[in-house]
Amino acid sequence: MTDPYRTLKVDVLVAGGGTAGSAAAVAAARRGHRVLLVEEGNCLGGVSTAGGVNEWFASLDGLGDIFDHLKAELDRYGARFGQFFNSEYLKIIWQLLAEEAGVEILFHASVVGATVSEGRVTRATVVSASQFIEVEAAYFIDTTGEGDFAALAGADFLQGDPRTGHTLHMSLTCILQDTGQPVTPYLPPGLEPIETEDDMPGLRTYHRLPDGRVYCNMTKVTQHDPTDPFSLSAAEREARRQLARTVHFLQRTKYPTYMLMTSGAKIGIREGRRILGDYVLSEADILGDTPRDFPDGVAVATSQIDFHSLTKPGDAGRRQRVEPYAIPFRCLTARGFENLLMAGKCASGDQVAQSSFRMTPTCCAMGQAVGTGVALALEQGARDIHALDVARLRETLAADGVELDPARHHAYAP
Repeated sequence: MTDPYRTLKVDVLVAGGGTAGSAAAVAAARRGHRVLLVEEGNCLGGVSTAGGVNEWFASLDGLGDIFDHLKAELDRYGARFGQFFNSEYLKIIWQLLAEEAGVEILFHASVVGATVSEGRVTRATVVSASQFIEVEAAYFIDTTGEGDFAALAGADFLQGDPRTGHTLHMSLTCILQDTGQPVTPYLPPGLEPIETEDDMPGLRTYHRLPDGRVYCNMTKVTQHDPTDPFSLSAAEREARRQLARTVHFLQRTKYPTYMLMTSGAKIGIREGRRILGDYVLSEADILGDTPRDFPDGVAVATSQIDFHSLTKPGDAGRRQRVEPYAIPFRCLTARGFENLLMAGKCASGDQVAQSSFRMTPTCCAMGQAVGTGVALALEQGARDIHALDVARLRETLAADGVELDPARHHAYAP
């Protein structure tokens, strides 16, 4: 009989194998540290792979050698088309890169508990295949997207609009394929047909890619909480209803020979918890006529403010170009903790700033920064991440292809 309880000791635990988490794990493991990467799904890459979001919404240069590797490998497969890509190949690329770096990957696993003593996380409780695994580590990195692990550890966080609590909406993407002959559009009873693009539930984003597929990001599920299990499940169901309606509309109006090929294995979540860090990046920080730098900047964000309406359907919301800006390392260290960091969507910022820095390429750069940071802290013998020589971190990141000067990046505002 298998013992349902195990223990494991590593140097770094990374909770969440999306883009930020995969980059963090690779950055730490390739320097010789033992890294366990815990991922709920069956692949790395998160929203860009399992989530089916086949588009990078940011400038793509100067983000570090890890992101450069992703681009180069996709190009070798012939699977990248500018900002768009084939996510099935990206799954392979991320896995092989992590394996080469020496990352220990645990799929089908969730972090469900954290043990904390005097501002220090000492262990994480992981569940996989009906077994509990207690993992001790020197450093813990939350890249769950929704800040799940940090919340379990008792970290303070922000979530949604300060007045209503509403978070940015969720979306389920899909891919259509050409059958080469007319198809018969069908909409199940009880679903309302879409008559015009003005009636779209979400964005009017559909692109025919050079490989013949049509990529669609057209659903919009508002006023649901991605950190509440029942609300999240309800959001998934509503998204699939919207997906059926949008496919039906496209078959009748744009793509009469196309059928649904695949959809995201999980809904795309733009915003969950934003873990309170030693600095909170604000809307005021990212606005201005010139690029914004910080002395401890470790990544650069380039995307526009992409603040979709929290309640209205369609593409209602605020889109505003911003100059490139640095993300301080202090936004990636959890306030009140010695050894807990975060990267990606759950980094420390207000809701408007997060709508810009949440983009996947930026998340990759943040992940590389925290992974490199904890690796250097271990090598420095620092038990507290605040003792890290940030100047050395910046030098290391620059040597690894990260352009830290915001003025040398280009703003991204389609």
